[in-house]
Amino acid sequence: MITPEFALLGGFFLLILAVVGGVGYWYLQRKEANAEGEMAPEGLLAGTLLAFGEAVPARDSQSERYRKMLLFAGYRRPEALPMFFGAKVAATLVFGVLAGVFCLIFGEGGAGWLTAVLAGAGMGYLLTDQVLSWLIRRRAETLKRSLPLALELLVLGLEGGQSLDSALMDTVRELRVPHPELASELATVPTGVLSTRSRQDQLRLLMERNTEAELKRFAQVLIDSDRFGTSLAGALRNQTRYLRTHLRQTAQEQARKVSVKLVFPVFFLIFPAVLLVTLGPAVLQLMGSLESGFGGVVK
Repeated sequence: MITPEFALLGGFFLLILAVVGGVGYWYLQRKEANAEGEMAPEGLLAGTLLAFGEAVPARDSQSERYRKMLLFAGYRRPEALPMFFGAKVAATLVFGVLAGVFCLIFGEGGAGWLTAVLAGAGMGYLLTDQVLSWLIRRRAETLKRSLPLALELLVLGLEGGQSLDSALMDTVRELRVPHPELASELATVPTGVLSTRSRQDQLRLLMERNTEAELKRFAQVLIDSDRFGTSLAGALRNQTRYLRTHLRQTAQEQARKVSVKLVFPVFFLIFPAVLLVTLGPAVLQLMGSLESGFGGVVK
């Protein structure tokens, strides 16, 4: 039977082994980097995660699913998928080891450390998926808030007599500083047209790698205008008006929800303090009166 002391010693040995292995790998990478040129610390971290991810076997369906999710989050580089798998493995190991060590130090002993290791590893494995989902939602919201300005700039360019590609390039240049994510997405359309793909193919790819419905609607309007020759400036102006109205209504809805959300902190945090300040002196005076009136019966 494994005693808690032996399990603690084994966990500490594995932790030291992992730290020594990580430091050794970092030293070797640093030595190779110094031979070819200086490498930044974030480059070493990326290389470590990439090495972990390439060593992890994954099914094709799982790889395709995570590749699409990484595209939705804005990571289009080929090494994004193995780096994500490496981060998943690293989070699983770190949370598992930390949970086991905390259980052995602060627990009551027994075989509960194994359950803690499994629970910590599972939490680390699922945490990366939750972080990726949060990044996808945050990027979609950022693109949605940036789109009205892009549509207005595009309408101004089209009504000024520019072609669609020229208006897109001017819009991208104007959005590069205030809204870099939307500028990066829109820049793929005119640059892709210069290659072998057509504008419709680039717009379809824009729809496939984003989850924001308004951005997909914008790409669909451009596709319909390119196919059927419909008026583009008027359609984009209507979409801009609708999008700004929708954003304003969403902000008003969130503002109305604030009063309901404030009920819980007011009731649990502010209301007890108010009761203590207002009723505290009265209670003390009442207890003093009872003590003096009843000969100290009330203590």
